Amino acid sequence: MDKFGSAPNLISISPSLPKRRGKRPATIRGPLHVQCLDHGDDRALHHLIDKVTAWPNVEAGPLPVGSADLVSFQVGEDVATDDPSVFITGREFGRVLFNAPTIYLTLPLSCAHWAVVRGWAEPHFSSSFGLVPPGVMVVYTPRDEHEAAVCQSLFWVSYNFSLSETSKSFGDWEPLYGVGRHRNIREPIAMAQ
Repeated sequence: MDKFGSAPNLISISPSLPKRRGKRPATIRGPLHVQCLDHGDDRALHHLIDKVTAWPNVEAGPLPVGSADLVSFQVGEDVATDDPSVFITGREFGRVLFNAPTIYLTLPLSCAHWAVVRGWAEPHFSSSFGLVPPGVMVVYTPRDEHEAAVCQSLFWVSYNFSLSETSKSFGDWEPLYGVGRHRNIREPIAMAQ
């Protein structure tokens, strides 16, 4: 096991998540909870999607009942945890809408707390009605490379949260913004043995 030891140790360092600069973007809260303003450059979002798609055991594509206007991130069936509360639906740990650029991630509650407190996310509207797990967050889309790095770290936490204990992937990541950063900018990320 690496220097983090386990997923709970990785997530416990999330209070060091930096504060997001500026005001929170406006969102429309409802069953389709979307970010309305302050999306940033679409290229940063697409680059982030490309990175996450390259991670081991990530299956990306539209939902079976979805459209090309979104990408769903799921972990492979053979590495997914049995706990359904860590998924948006099925084995889906993240989702990105394109028409109204919005990121959805399922985070451990401690990390979700810090993402909200530091201005990076807000709880999904449907979680207050029990329609999605309480850790499902609307994560604000990145406006620049710094914010893309923080969003990638949050994706990394969500991804590891969705894996079974024997499949946790820390590779050669080191702490950045309290949730992890890849030291080598080249992909793919090595799986821990």
